[in-house]
Parts: sequence; structure tokens; C-alpha cells
Amino acid sequence: MKLLTCLLMGSFLILTGTASSHAYTEGATLVHEISIQGAPTVKLDVKRDPTGGYNVRVITTDFLWKPESASMGYVLGQGHAHVYFDGVKIMRIYNEWFHLNLFQFAKKSGTQLLSVELVGNDHAPYTIEGAPLGSEELITVLESDLAPTNNERDRNYLPFIGGGFLVFGFIATILALRLRRNRAKPAAQEGR
Repeated sequence: MKLLTCLLMGSFLILTGTASSHAYTEGATLVHEISIQGAPTVKLDVKRDPTGGYNVRVITTDFLWKPESASMGYVLGQGHAHVYFDGVKIMRIYNEWFHLNLFQFAKKSGTQLLSVELVGNDHAPYTIEGAPLGSEELITVLESDLAPTNNERDRNYLPFIGGGFLVFGFIATILALRLRRNRAKPAAQEGR
């Protein structure tokens, strides 16, 4: 009986595991190998934004941006793009312009790689001779582009926190003295 239960449970886990893994890996394990003749081209135009980060234009030829078809079936020559920063996928884009918010994505200062990869509607990358179809550019991340660390934020809020405790302590002392005085009044009135 135990053996039958184990076999049934194992079969159930294998079947449900296979079904759900297919739903999450579809597109991620596929590639769309295309011929170099007539293949889309992609180039990055990256400009520093005066308010921080970079404005990026993904210039393509022979490629149709199809945001309304994302996560749907593959159609040659259309899709969207995946953006990678310092080797980590950070977003999808559905047209040729986006803003790279370094405050949100950069973890360190210095020169880092920004890359964009064209993918089909099904998220599978276009490849030519096994190499992803995309473009990359080295960008400079300044120290001022980085988000403050928890220690820096705590240091900035410390005067406010300390001041808050001081005000709270002062108010609590006044209330305690008033309460003590109000309790002492009835006792003094009884003694008269």
C-alpha cells in the first residue's frame, strides 16, 4: 500500500512539475536563428541625461516593434527587446526609446556594459550563427548616480530621529509633571 501511494504521488509530482515548468520556460530556452541576409540590425545611441542616468535610443532596421503581441506567437521580424545592465536583465522595452535610471539599477561606479537584445514576441532571442542579435555600449556610472546605501540614509535621518526623541521626551516630561500635579491637588484639598 505504501509503495502504491509513493508511486501515485511521484507520478503526480512529475506530471504537475512538467506542466508548470513548460509554462515558465517557453521562450527562454528557444532561439530564433535567422540568416544574416535581410536580418534586422540594431544600434544604440546613448546620451547622458542632465538630470541623471542616460537616454537611450535603440535604432533598428527591418524590425517591427509589436508591444501588443508580447508573450504571443513568434512572427519573423517583429517583437521587442530585453535590456541588460552589467550582465543583469533589467527590463523589456517595446519601442526604440527608454531611460536608463542608474539610481535604480547601478550597484557600483565605473565603466559598465549596457546591452540590448532583440527578441521575438515569445521572448526568445533572435540569433545569427548562434550569437544574440543586439548591441552594446560601455557607459560611465558616476558616484553621484548611485542610490545612497542604508548607512548613508540612516546618517542623513539621524538628526531628525534624535530631535524627535528630544521633543517626545520633553512632551512626556511635561505631561508627567501635570499628571503628578493634578493628582497632588485632590490630596491637598482633602487635607484642608
